[in-house]
Amino acid sequence: MRKMLIADDHQIVRTGLSFLIRTEFMPVEIDECRDGRSAWEKMQANVYDLVILDIGMPNMDPIALLKKVFDHRPDQKILILTMSKEEVYAKKYLRLGARGFVNKEAPSSEIREAIISILGNKRYMSPRVKDTLMLELLDMEVQDRFDDLSAREFEIMNHLAEGKVVSEIARMLSLHISTVSTHKAAILKKLGVSNVIELNRLVGK
Repeated sequence: MRKMLIADDHQIVRTGLSFLIRTEFMPVEIDECRDGRSAWEKMQANVYDLVILDIGMPNMDPIALLKKVFDHRPDQKILILTMSKEEVYAKKYLRLGARGFVNKEAPSSEIREAIISILGNKRYMSPRVKDTLMLELLDMEVQDRFDDLSAREFEIMNHLAEGKVVSEIARMLSLHISTVSTHKAAILKKLGVSNVIELNRLVGK
């Protein structure tokens, strides 16, 4: 029997995914959780054939969580299911080790296809992500500005896009306020934006 974990802070999403999985992939045992801390605890205590993970949950630094998960279990299969913009975030999380990245607005058929691919030891990229990568291959002058961000800058960018202020980010990451401010300035410069409002438009938050 397969065992899966659905980690999402919205009950309606967990219910919908559970229904889809039980309809398509029986027999299956499904665990659920609603924040990053409990997701990590469950992944430490259980072996899952697949983890479906929202990167925007409470009590969660998604980059740090993925690094901990893959240090603990390098072959863990993770499907990122989120509202975050695919063109911005997908490559970063796929490089960190996630097997697939799907937007929550995708049809259920695409989510089903992603799950089948990952359970079959393949990676899944949505048509939109494939189109973005193809454009980059066809035009070598097209540069993904987000690739220029370091892991720490990408992490801080996520928090800025979620509306957190510098002092709050510094406290969460145990950094000095001036360090976060320096990172913020570098992020805005690398992405070619002037402020957080323009950053939000860029990342689709």
